[in-house]
Amino acid sequence: MREAVGIDLLEHRGRRAVLTEAGAALLAEVTPLIEDLVRVERRGRGIARGDAVRIRLLVDTLFPKERLFAALGRIAKLYPHAEVHLVETVRLTVQDLPAESFDLAILVIEPGAADVDRIADIRLVAVASATHPLSAHTRPPTRAALAKYPFVEIRGYDAADGKQTRQGRCWRMSTVESAIDAVRHGLCYGWLPLHLIEADLQTGSMHPLRLQRGGARHVPLGLYQNEAPPSDDAATLALARLLAIQPEESL
Repeated sequence: MREAVGIDLLEHRGRRAVLTEAGAALLAEVTPLIEDLVRVERRGRGIARGDAVRIRLLVDTLFPKERLFAALGRIAKLYPHAEVHLVETVRLTVQDLPAESFDLAILVIEPGAADVDRIADIRLVAVASATHPLSAHTRPPTRAALAKYPFVEIRGYDAADGKQTRQGRCWRMSTVESAIDAVRHGLCYGWLPLHLIEADLQTGSMHPLRLQRGGARHVPLGLYQNEAPPSDDAATLALARLLAIQPEESL
């Protein structure tokens, strides 16, 4: 650098060589570059060992965010050079997606599916806001009573075809958050994830509906790993193990 810029960067003081004022200033500029070069070198070594450059992760929007980001937090510490590309899906199964579109995926398990690592069972409960007419029913509402009011359904864009359902009028939302807000505002009733509305039920802003049957539904979620080609690098395998950990287990 001294030859390139033509400035003395070091000066001798006795037997020691110390930075000049210009040298200290330039060192401050160079240090981040050196750190970046070290980081790139480490990442290159990891890629040479077979570590993932990026992990393409598809996750159903019903999967608890605390579990998801606890796993991603651990991966960020264990494999800081691996990139995670996260895409949220809405009620898709593995049959709905091409295998080359993901490395790991948490999707709805199809009925009768075998050899699937079931990692979550999301409970949906029928609820309405405290101000909704259905919440005033002291007896289970009849099917005709339910049909008077729209219910909310969580579906992706492809499923929003506008078809009438046998349950009555349907408002479709592409996110869980919008569906919950629609119920909170008294626009609809619906089956919502229990783990996301527990506070509403505790405060009484939402009421569970006393249905004769079907008051609770369950959505099984499974962990799928791309097998074409197989995702067998250390970071992807570690993320799969972390995502499979149940809430009562320790990360």
